[in-house]
Amino acid sequence: MTRSLDKDILAHLKADDLNRIYEDISTLLTDQPENELLEIEFLGKSHPLQPGVNYLRDGTAVAIPKLRLAQAFFVARQKLKGYQNSGSINDSKIGHATAVLLLMDPEHLTAANTRKRLLISTLEGNGPHESILRREKQFVDSLLTSRLHRHTKSPVLWSHRRWLLHLFVAHDVFVDPQHDIKNIVMVAGTRHPRNYTAWHHARFLLDRHPTFAEPVAIDVKDFCLKNHTDISCWSFLVHAICKIENKENRTKLCSSIVAEVLHISDSLRWTNESVWVFLRSIAVTGLIGDQQFESFLAINEKLVSITPEDSSQWRTLEGARRWCEKYRLSSESNVAE
Repeated sequence: MTRSLDKDILAHLKADDLNRIYEDISTLLTDQPENELLEIEFLGKSHPLQPGVNYLRDGTAVAIPKLRLAQAFFVARQKLKGYQNSGSINDSKIGHATAVLLLMDPEHLTAANTRKRLLISTLEGNGPHESILRREKQFVDSLLTSRLHRHTKSPVLWSHRRWLLHLFVAHDVFVDPQHDIKNIVMVAGTRHPRNYTAWHHARFLLDRHPTFAEPVAIDVKDFCLKNHTDISCWSFLVHAICKIENKENRTKLCSSIVAEVLHISDSLRWTNESVWVFLRSIAVTGLIGDQQFESFLAINEKLVSITPEDSSQWRTLEGARRWCEKYRLSSESNVAE
């Protein structure tokens, strides 16, 4: 293990007070103000801190040197092993250790599973269940929305959040899906574009609460127009539109969104694949009228003419018409009535 470490890190492991560093960082992660998410960033060697200063903080914005996090990680790993050997899961301090481990390594499955066992054990007591659940959600959401590239797309963290929401349901604690999609999923999607893991979680949220489909679709449409090359959000927008339960509202909103996207695509000459996969998918659902369908084909032909190097079948006028007409009727039955 030590052979793979940087000599500078090894020197600091011997010279610095690792327990003090661990306590500072673990306390920072676990003692957050209620209803506030930390916005965490890592500092490299180019931003050294004074001795004894283990992180910088300005409100909810936090910057932690990578060296300090590595030092805290070694202590946290030792503590986790100690808890595993003792078989004790009721000690709340293990939550501090797993928090540091997941900040260092978002794919640390043992740390995530340990937090699950600890949370279940804590909920078996007589404490305020809603407060306990929301504190765990607050910690996970801080990792998912911070400027941490690996964390925002971590399958382990998103899976842990999904498991956590099942506990919310079991304890009759409501979670607003529109708020979570807008403030967690979309933020993670901004931090890490084409974040299919985050948008898959959005599908999970919406499938559980389809009555929120219409306002969610409006929010996501605005996100898509600001991130028009991100195919993951466009794909979710199709899903959200098709989830709207009222047929009249579904058709009306779909027509409005398509009209806006077609207008902007034509005005700004959007020829990227993401937007046109969305338009093609909507065109075959039967949610738009014949006139709008023809507008789609006409704008498609116009944009193809300025990008002749793109000769994919569906991007040509006849190719698009044949593809859409082939699947349009068969796809209508897949839209919720």
